[in-house]
Formats: sequence, C-alpha cells, structure tokens
Amino acid sequence: MRKTRKTITTALLAAMLAASACLTSFGFYQEPESKKGILVSGKEPELLQDIVNLGCKQAICNLASYQNVNSFDPLAQTCRSNGITLTMILLNNFGGNPDLLPVSGPVEGTGNYAFNVSTAAGEAAVRAYARNVAGHYSNTVSNWVIGNEVNDAVTWDYSGVTDMDEHAAQYAKAFRIFYEEIKKANSEARVFIPFDMRWNAQYTDGSARYTVKEYLPKLNEHLKDLDYGIAWHAYPVHFFTKPEFLDDDGISFDLDTPNINLKNMDVLTSYLQTPEMLSPSGQVRHLILTEQGFTSACENGEARQAEAIRQAYDIVKANPYIEGFYLSRQVDAQSQESAGGAFGLWTRNPNASRDETPQSKKQAWSLYQSLN
Repeated sequence: MRKTRKTITTALLAAMLAASACLTSFGFYQEPESKKGILVSGKEPELLQDIVNLGCKQAICNLASYQNVNSFDPLAQTCRSNGITLTMILLNNFGGNPDLLPVSGPVEGTGNYAFNVSTAAGEAAVRAYARNVAGHYSNTVSNWVIGNEVNDAVTWDYSGVTDMDEHAAQYAKAFRIFYEEIKKANSEARVFIPFDMRWNAQYTDGSARYTVKEYLPKLNEHLKDLDYGIAWHAYPVHFFTKPEFLDDDGISFDLDTPNINLKNMDVLTSYLQTPEMLSPSGQVRHLILTEQGFTSACENGEARQAEAIRQAYDIVKANPYIEGFYLSRQVDAQSQESAGGAFGLWTRNPNASRDETPQSKKQAWSLYQSLN
C-alpha cells in the first residue's frame, strides 16, 4: 500500500510539473486575415457586432490599470469566435493600485502615467499587474501595446522625469517586465512600443516631448535583445481640421521629415530595415498602425473622410511591413468634437447617457466595410 501511494504521488507530481511546463510554453496568436482594424468604442453588444458587420479582422481596445481585468471579456470572446485578431493597449492612471503610479497625485494636463519602476514596491506592483493581465488574456489577446505615445513624457507617459536618457531607461525597464510576463503566459504574443507621428518635429517650449528619431535609438539600446514591435500613430498633420493627408505640408521623404504618417510611411519602414533596428533573429520588427483618424467635421466632410480612409488603406495594403491598420474610432467622441476630431464611422447620439453611443452611419462606414 505504501509503495502504491508513493507511485501515485510521484505520478501526480509529474503531471503537475508537466501542466506547469505547458502553461509556461503556451502559444496563441490569431493570424489576421487582413490588415483592416478598428478601435472599439464600447463593450455593448451592438458595438461588438458592428466590428463583425464591418468585416474588420483586427480590433484594438484600451485597458486602464483601474479597470477590472475582465472588462474586455465580451470583446475577447467576440474576437475569438469570429477569427478577429485582438490587440490590447495597457494604460496607467489613478483609481487602481497606487503603487503602479510614479507620482502621489494627478498632474494637471496629463492623460496617462508611466508605470512606476523607480521603487521596489512599484516594480513589484507592475510585475504582479502584468502577470495578472497577461494570464487572463493569454488565449485571446495576440498583440499587446505598453502605454501610449511614450515619447511624450508630458501628456501620455508622465513620470516626472524630463531627462530623455533617464526616461528611456525607466520605460525600457517597465516594458521588459511586461514583455517577460506576457511571454510567460503566451510565447507567441507580440509586444509593442507606441509612438506618436512626431519623427523629428521639435517642440519649442522645452517640454519633455522627445522626437522619435532621438528617443527610439535610446530605447533600442536597452531593448534590442527583445523581439519588440512598433505601434505607430499615423495621423494627418492637420488631423483636427481636415482629413486629407496626401497634401500635408512640411512632410518629406527622408529622415529629416518632421512627421511620419501615411503620406511618407516608407520612411519608417525603410528605417526599420536598417541593421541596427532588426530583431534579434535578424528580421524587420513587427509594425502596426494602432491609431489614426480622419475627421468628417469639415465642409463635405463625410465624403472627404471616406476618400481619405480609402487612400490610407491602399497605402497600407501595398506596404508589406505594416501588419495592422486601426481606425480611431467606431463612434465620434464628445471629448474630441470640440477640436474637430469627428473620427468615427458613426455619429454619436448626443442625448445618450454614455459617450460614443452610435446614432447614424457615415459614408465612411460603408466604404470601410467594402475594403478587405
């Protein structure tokens, strides 16, 4: 009896270890059927069905640190059931674990904060959060984006640090933690660094907004041993006033260009092919365009918006290095309308209790549905 019990115990232990190994090496990636994607405006069933009706094969959402980890379970299930590749952006703000924040209280003018890795408590909190989120979505989220426009240390990745080298070192440290935990949960998941369109456009106020041309090489020095990808925001230069981008002024087709958007995207994809920017396996790094919008809040705006989207998508389809194109967004947002940012494929219902409640389809909805 004692020998039998020992044999059973040994077998159970071996099974547990095997299961643990399987969890560590689990791999899931939903290869997208097309590059067509959209930023989801909500979790209501009609908005989730709208993604399917549009024929989008990619979807993207923002999960903030104060939200429940299961907030996007309905979206994840919709994507998994319909063969849609899901990308999740992880943002940090007040309302959750205070140890995740680099400052003790909100800073005026700041939208999102850097993940705190400047203290032992902060580093532990970031790792625990990364492990929790990555584990929860290990078999539904294919792409992860850590933060938002991290070269903007004033508005979108605020930590109180203004020195570019120090800021890059802190972001790289946080990114590495997320990368490690995501890869432990899902070995095939891809992890991206997000940037705005300001390649070499200098701010004149001396604020801690770094050009990507300067900032990306610094991050690469810290992270070149990782298979990180790039998440780019390819807005038109005058994105709040007109949807056209092919006539953007101040755009050039070399590395001195102030901005890189869909007019000159070849500048970025050529740069990513240079030897110093290749992945550890020698491949061109994964590139997704995670945010771009084309406003309809102008004269003859709906037709102009639709045409801009068509032109943009033609460029994306022709560029083999772009893996995803995410329109921002499904439904117009009240927070952007005052500046002219009517980027949605739907107008919003101004009388609804929730912002970004759809009211009527724009011309761009049918146009985008027709693309593949």
